[in-house]
Amino acid sequence: MSTPKAEKTPEQWQDDALSSILSVTLDGSNTKRQGRRCLTAVANELREEGMSALITKTTMERVLVARLEPDEVSASGIGVFDYLLGSWRAVRIVIENLSGAKGKALDASVRESRIGVLRDMQALLVSYMGLTLQVPDMFARVGRPGQRIIIDALLAESVENDSNKAVVPELLAELIKRFAEDGLPEVLTPIISELGLRSLARSNRSLLQPGFRKLLEALEVLTAHGEIAQAFVHMATFDPEECSGRRMQTGTALGIFLGFSAFPSSDESIVQTYYADAPERSPLDCEALHAGLRNTVQFLQSALFQICDRLVRAGVEERAKLTSFTLRVLATNARRSGMQADATKVVDDGFADNLASVWLRLSEPFTNDAQLRRIARVDADWITTRAMRSADGLNDAQDEIATFWRELTRINADKQLVDTFIERRLNMAQSGAPGFIADCFFTTAAALHLGPIATIAQYTDKLSELARFKREIARIQASPELLPPAQRATLPVAIQRWNAQLADMKREKIALEAQILDPRRLSNILVFYRFTMCFLLRMVDAHTAFPHAGPFSMPTEGSGEAEIPESWAMLPQFIVEDVVEFILFLTTHSPDTLIDSTAQVGGGGNEQLRTFDDILPLFAVVFLARPSFIRSPHLKSRLVDVLHMLTYRDPREDDDYVDTLGGNMPNQVRLHPAINRFQMSLDNNIVARSYLVPALLRLYVDIEHTGSHSQFYEKFNVRYHIARTLRSLWARGQSYVEATRRFFLLQSGTENHSNTTTGSLRKDQQVIEEFVARLMTDTTYLLDESLSKLAIIRDIEKRQADHGAEAESPEQLEETTRRLQEAERMARSFVSLAHETVHMLAYLSKLVPRPFQAGEVVDRLASMLNYNLKQLAGPKCSNLRVRDMKARFSFSPRVLLSEITSVYIHLGLYSTDAHEAVDKFVTAVVNDDRSYSVGLFQEAYTILERRSLKDAHSLEQLLEFAAKCKDAKVDSKVIDYLESVAPDEYLDPLLASLISDPVRLPTSGNIMDLSAIKGQLLSDPRDPFNRAPLTIDMLEPMPELKAEISKWRAEKIAEYQSK
Repeated sequence: MSTPKAEKTPEQWQDDALSSILSVTLDGSNTKRQGRRCLTAVANELREEGMSALITKTTMERVLVARLEPDEVSASGIGVFDYLLGSWRAVRIVIENLSGAKGKALDASVRESRIGVLRDMQALLVSYMGLTLQVPDMFARVGRPGQRIIIDALLAESVENDSNKAVVPELLAELIKRFAEDGLPEVLTPIISELGLRSLARSNRSLLQPGFRKLLEALEVLTAHGEIAQAFVHMATFDPEECSGRRMQTGTALGIFLGFSAFPSSDESIVQTYYADAPERSPLDCEALHAGLRNTVQFLQSALFQICDRLVRAGVEERAKLTSFTLRVLATNARRSGMQADATKVVDDGFADNLASVWLRLSEPFTNDAQLRRIARVDADWITTRAMRSADGLNDAQDEIATFWRELTRINADKQLVDTFIERRLNMAQSGAPGFIADCFFTTAAALHLGPIATIAQYTDKLSELARFKREIARIQASPELLPPAQRATLPVAIQRWNAQLADMKREKIALEAQILDPRRLSNILVFYRFTMCFLLRMVDAHTAFPHAGPFSMPTEGSGEAEIPESWAMLPQFIVEDVVEFILFLTTHSPDTLIDSTAQVGGGGNEQLRTFDDILPLFAVVFLARPSFIRSPHLKSRLVDVLHMLTYRDPREDDDYVDTLGGNMPNQVRLHPAINRFQMSLDNNIVARSYLVPALLRLYVDIEHTGSHSQFYEKFNVRYHIARTLRSLWARGQSYVEATRRFFLLQSGTENHSNTTTGSLRKDQQVIEEFVARLMTDTTYLLDESLSKLAIIRDIEKRQADHGAEAESPEQLEETTRRLQEAERMARSFVSLAHETVHMLAYLSKLVPRPFQAGEVVDRLASMLNYNLKQLAGPKCSNLRVRDMKARFSFSPRVLLSEITSVYIHLGLYSTDAHEAVDKFVTAVVNDDRSYSVGLFQEAYTILERRSLKDAHSLEQLLEFAAKCKDAKVDSKVIDYLESVAPDEYLDPLLASLISDPVRLPTSGNIMDLSAIKGQLLSDPRDPFNRAPLTIDMLEPMPELKAEISKWRAEKIAEYQSK
């Protein structure tokens, strides 16, 4: 009969269990424990202290510490974390056994006691695993470090690939529990850093490879734990002060993951592999390629949003730290939005785009709201109440964020005003920091500015570069004979090289379009800018209540900046500018987005807040109608570009030439539905109907000085777009024609002036006068430049056709080619501008002739008309004929001739109440000694009749005007007599003409005729005698002298007629 097995004491059981778990022993003679590390030194210490050499709850930490000594670790060959993790897994198994069927035979109290000891052991192992992550230098560097073991497990395909994969989630939970209040960020830092290092590996950077997905999924697994998300932003590597610029992408915990990208600038394989044959593919095939890549980017950006959203939701402090990190990224990468930024010094396109995508998603709860219920929570003073105050939770020890926002160009304030405003606001007591909605709005706006908007600018630059390159290749191929012989010989090789370069440029363009033209991305941005436009309109609304308290109320416009709210003036200009640039980009490259139902947002019971149908028309009209609210002339011109693009009419379709038959025959050019829809929106918008035409006419005048070094040429482009926009509006129906007529008739005093468009009747009248003067000056210049450039082209091409290129030396040929190209370039621009300006002159002179018959402009207008009539119908008119002039330059001399003669008819024949004005115009025409000839009207009649350019009635009117001029030439002799006998004080000192309405110039003391000085000041507001600033309202009437001259004039006329 066998002896019953003795029951183990609790200490003996602990010794057996813990020895097995830790794979160590304190009894080297125990044959059952062979293969375990024998810690003799610990056993001896315990015996010396009078304790049993057993591994128990009391001694287990001493044993564990001894096992982790460098010598023991090195001897075992097992890394510290590997050993601790293995022991922890062993504890789990024993606990599971005791908690399961194997533990049921034990007394409940014994079982719970044993499980309690094991849990203590488990907690101890977790503590030391965390310690190896927090302070790795405390332990021997043998085997894989803990962070690598955890990341290997997270990235493993399955448990078969890494047995730790099954237990890591539980381990993370234990680490969180243990270190939540005891340095969790320090535990987390090496794990995130290891994941980041893997992400920086070249094999994992490409979105064409699967590696990046596993890395993002691993980060999602980690941040799914609320405590890890909370600790994430507190890691030293989250936003280290030493990182700035490009280093924010490669040296920060989150930045590394934001750097995943499908942009060509980030991943060469996108162009070289994915889009290798894209130039040869059909557009449909390219769209299929785009769809695959866009799905991948959508996965990437959704994952990044989920991660950042968890950081935001982790707590108020954590949200502030993410905001601070983003603002530091933007502040230290501000150069991204500049021209020719050094790509190696700033974050790349992919990083900037991902960052903007994250913040767009974070802003969706308030921007996607159809009713815009939280718009009032965006504090316009956010810059001074938040961005400039690092004490409010922003990590801005080096004042990088504050400096960035301080130095931004403002909508309507110079640097001195900005500095004064900021200092005053910073010294004021703060009532409360803005909430996250304000943080989110301004951060998103800045992220878009340095991300998608900057990338769009780069894309459009590449398109221009590509177009120029293609034109240059085509030009050389079309005229190889113009090249020197040596270059001609190598031309085939050069063209082959250029075509290869062209193919590379096309691949990069197509690759960019996968991102730039992604409809989802564009729609999301437009929704944000819908909110932005409403925010901006709310700020200038007369009641600061839009859109919640009735329709928009137009702000009053006074004479000074005091009328402009200070909070508006101090807003960064880019907030307005980016909206405009993005809308312009969509009109050209993705008009479908503008009318996409997703981007409209405001439908379904909120029809007054639809993005395209309601808000955009209002936005464009308001800031054109109140130009003093925006300081930058360039920005105002871009608003005109928006209207021009969205009211676009192809010039090839023009069939509305004034009193002209047989203009362009419509080709039925198909325009995008957005254009008609926008024009309908303008028609239905009461603000547009009241203010748009006057606003465009006013900007036509104001754009004279843009502040740019190329302002002389820029103003013509802006005015061309204004003219085309007005032409489209007038063609749609009578509402805008009538609005134009009403505005011009302000000058006549016959209209009700109670609702002026600028806030001042005098200002409205001044706009009309200056517009007429500018229109006349532009017509003169543009026609002269157009015709002169065409003459140069004709001369060069005729000489080359007669003598060939070989007649010139290589140097002469190069110079001739340069002159020809320059003349062609300028002709293409000037001819279109001239045609449009003449059309507007012809149209308006018919609709409202009186302003064009005014004394201050009539002489110059008559001279201009006579000169160009001579050019178009005179003996040298054939000199204007150039090869393919319609196709190459859109030049139609017949249409120009017809519309110019229409101006004569409109201004030179009697209407019901304008006899004096008509006579004044006719006199001005015949008094032009340089170009006037009554025979020119007969020549013009012959051309117009032969080419069937006018109907019989218009031709009869032209002959009637010619007869009127012939009769008036006799009457003009009276004027010549008066001027020949008049005293010097009765003659205008500039024109030597008889003064009829004398005024004194207070700046120089000279006396001039009102019409003469008024015409001068409309184009140059300075005293012509000393260049001192002078405006029309400063002129001093001289009624006594006027009466004196009038009496003398009557006496001299009677004297002349009696002879």
